[in-house]
Amino acid sequence: MPKNQYLQVSDLTLDLENFRTVPQKKEQHSLHSMIAISPEKFWALTESLLNDGYHPTENIIVLKSGAEHVVKEGNRRVGALKLALGLISSKGIDVPAHLEEKIKALTAQWKSDNGKVPCSIFASDESEFVDRLVALTHGKGEKAGREDWNAVARARHNRDKQKMSEPALDVLEKYLKTGSNVDTDQRERWAGDYPLSVLDEAIKRLSQRVGTTNARDLADQYPKIKYRSNLDQVFHDIGLSTLDFKTIRSSADFGAAYGFPAPPVAQGATGAAATVNRLLATSNPGGSAGGPTGAASQGASVPARSKILAVATNDPRSVSRKLRRFVVKGINREKVVSLLEEIRSLKLEKYPHAFCFLLRSMFEISGKVYGAENGIQVVKSDGFDRQLVDVLRDVAADLIKKNAQMKKELTGAIAELATPDGFLSVTSLNQLVHNKSFSVNERHISTLFHNVFPLLEAMNR
Repeated sequence: MPKNQYLQVSDLTLDLENFRTVPQKKEQHSLHSMIAISPEKFWALTESLLNDGYHPTENIIVLKSGAEHVVKEGNRRVGALKLALGLISSKGIDVPAHLEEKIKALTAQWKSDNGKVPCSIFASDESEFVDRLVALTHGKGEKAGREDWNAVARARHNRDKQKMSEPALDVLEKYLKTGSNVDTDQRERWAGDYPLSVLDEAIKRLSQRVGTTNARDLADQYPKIKYRSNLDQVFHDIGLSTLDFKTIRSSADFGAAYGFPAPPVAQGATGAAATVNRLLATSNPGGSAGGPTGAASQGASVPARSKILAVATNDPRSVSRKLRRFVVKGINREKVVSLLEEIRSLKLEKYPHAFCFLLRSMFEISGKVYGAENGIQVVKSDGFDRQLVDVLRDVAADLIKKNAQMKKELTGAIAELATPDGFLSVTSLNQLVHNKSFSVNERHISTLFHNVFPLLEAMNR
């Protein structure tokens, strides 16, 4: 039976093997991962604690492990308190400005009142019971005041505690560790929030096409496997939700668009099954019913004769494709990554104005970060920001100085951004906010986006 008592927050240790995330080495890493997975919910919880303090309506569930008291239930609450009390450094964590101000303004009384929390402390030999208790708690849903485990957390619990086979989770974790087309922000977020059931469906359908017998075999062999780069592109698109159940299940052969060979024809297949296999084999020039040939057998990304249709530059799909392939690199660009993920989720034809706001923000943040890195003035002597278009001119000039081959693209980008009546010019982006009659549409944005994108890309690589 547990022992109920108040413990100092400083004496509690966040669970470094929290099922919501991959295992972490330090508390700060664990907290960072929890925030990355669900920032809105974490900061809403933090703001509630800062405004009203900790309400002792439910105990923190703690497992005593040697001299440590490991939090098994209540990691987000304890993590938020540790951040507010300065027990975990906020370095590297993008704390919302209004919450940062509230934390700085916390009184000694608040810190005293919230420095201890009620805990139910279980002995180390009760760990199995605690695991079952935590699993039941998260199965109650929102009415119990808890955030349900998502598919990744449930799969991790099933695999690590119930010893069940979870091939999709195994593949995901290997991909996040070794994949070359995934950035730091995606690694953190997808480790705890990813469309795992879609991935499970995809690897079941692709397993025999990469030379393995089933999804379990594919997971065991990955990443030393045929068509590794093709698989990585599938995994990436699933993470971005550009490849979903509907596409996988409604397409006659979604794998062909990613350069996979046709599925092998089962020996003795007749009738409709044989006909479908023959059609798939002949529709995929990179392979045959017997297996891959040519460039496809080397794991080429997507062959030139794939099923992906070309689209015009004024088509919103051309913008979506370019943004999906955009990888932000460099330090201090966490906000650019967040904005990129948000702009990818928008349907340009439905939300053109929101798209422009996000694009403007991406240029603004990217320009400031690049300027700070390369000695370009972004603030005037009076302390106010320089005009964005002036900063971007200096940034483009610096990039051209370092790589003269970029001159044509970057000169064109600046010309577009500096033109007062251009739909994606800095002036027009300001007009979206201040001018009640100024408007844009997706066709104009799509055409002009390709003119300005090279500068955005160059500032972040």
